[in-house]
Amino acid sequence: MARRDRPRAGVDDVVLMPVSPSRQRRRLALATILAILAVLIAFGAGIWLGQGGALDQDRRNQTLRADLEEARDKLASARHDLARFRADAEVSDQAGEQLRQEIRGLRDQAAELEEAVAFYKNVMSPGTVDQPLQVQKFEVVPADGERRFRYRLILIQAGDNRGYLSGNVSLRLKGTRDGEAVTLETDDLLDENSDLRFRFRYFQELSGTLTVPEALQVSALEMTARATGGRRAEVTQSLPW
Repeated sequence: MARRDRPRAGVDDVVLMPVSPSRQRRRLALATILAILAVLIAFGAGIWLGQGGALDQDRRNQTLRADLEEARDKLASARHDLARFRADAEVSDQAGEQLRQEIRGLRDQAAELEEAVAFYKNVMSPGTVDQPLQVQKFEVVPADGERRFRYRLILIQAGDNRGYLSGNVSLRLKGTRDGEAVTLETDDLLDENSDLRFRFRYFQELSGTLTVPEALQVSALEMTARATGGRRAEVTQSLPW
């Protein structure tokens, strides 16, 4: 079959349309307006989305502020409770310590009363005993100054105390010096206000201060009380140092 050629458009087939300048301007203006509208729509959408995110963030911030305020309130309440509990504990401790002190004071008073009762019972007991001169108390405590000590001795007359007991007391320091045993009479070691003479019917307290030589290592203080006269008696007691 023979191929038929397509007719080609010739110059005579081209139709020229007149272009209106005003129409072009309208098209340009419309395109510009559409472009501006698109920009405005995009800008508005961005603002709306941004405001929405800002609103969400603001809600989250408000929630965080509320949680923070609640935590602060709880912390303040916990601090208040802690302060109250500490105050209650301190008051309880103080009350307990005060009670312990009162109990110790009552025990000390009871011990003193028992000692006083025993003391006056020995002094005022009727009848006679083999040893009328007795030691009620003998003690030594540190005094002011280095190697100075204060002694306290209470002597009583037990049994028949219609007469007086009189005599004197001697004190001796026992210890070591340079590794050798030493016994020192305390007459030269006593202060001037120390008096070891006694004369009493019921009881008498003797006290004074003595100074221990530096080279002497004391192990004990020995006391001997001797009653002379019509009713002789002697008592000796050693006090560990």
